[in-house]
Amino acid sequence: MPYVSRNAGGQVSGIFLNSQPNATEFLPNDHPDILMFFGGTLPENMDRAALSNLSLSDLGLIRVIEDVVDLLIHKNIFTFTELPEKTREKILNRKGARSRLTSPSDLVTPDEGIL
Repeated sequence: MPYVSRNAGGQVSGIFLNSQPNATEFLPNDHPDILMFFGGTLPENMDRAALSNLSLSDLGLIRVIEDVVDLLIHKNIFTFTELPEKTREKILNRKGARSRLTSPSDLVTPDEGIL
């Protein structure tokens, strides 16, 4: 039974093996929304490993798309401000989150009570 994310129209837009920040709804494998996601029929051999691989693939593809957008902006194919506002927000949120994960935390923090 997978966790799902939904688009603005309420349709399943992603399936995950584990709960995600945007996918906390848990549905049975044979739920009509799951079937619709797979084109109306659930693959016979669908298993948890396949769902996990699909989720990991989606995450990797998201990073590829981010890199392509960065490259297109760098080559002046389009500007960041030409993207829809919601898209810009999502890109900036992901870049900020990735930056927080990869940069070391402050080793020295200001503390007025030290000296």
